[in-house]
Amino acid sequence: MGGKQIVGAVVGTVAKVVIAAVALMFIYRYSIMAYEYGYRIFGEEAVDAEPGRDVSIEIRDGDSAAQIGELMEQKGLIRDAKLFVIQEKLSGPEDGIAPGVYELNTAMTIEEMLEILSKSGEETDTEE
Repeated sequence: MGGKQIVGAVVGTVAKVVIAAVALMFIYRYSIMAYEYGYRIFGEEAVDAEPGRDVSIEIRDGDSAAQIGELMEQKGLIRDAKLFVIQEKLSGPEDGIAPGVYELNTAMTIEEMLEILSKSGEETDTEE
């Protein structure tokens, strides 16, 4: 084997090792990110601890889950509007989110907020 062939083989091997290392690094990094995001879908905690702060929001007829999520993120009720959309699709109310004005709290989880956002059409009178 000539000197050029040996150098070529070594450079080729080093290049393959570097490419494999970079690929593994990306796979590892994005696997962790995907796991953390998936965990947050089912275990996202409230933005604030008790007692939190009350925030009023208005949901209009025809607002999408993405629009509602953006509004809630802007108001500080949730951390991630995209996560809200996924949670709404997975565990949201069957009839969707009802339009209305809601008083939510930053100490509520998204599941608790979704439960409240689905009750606008229901009677809330406790008088019998």
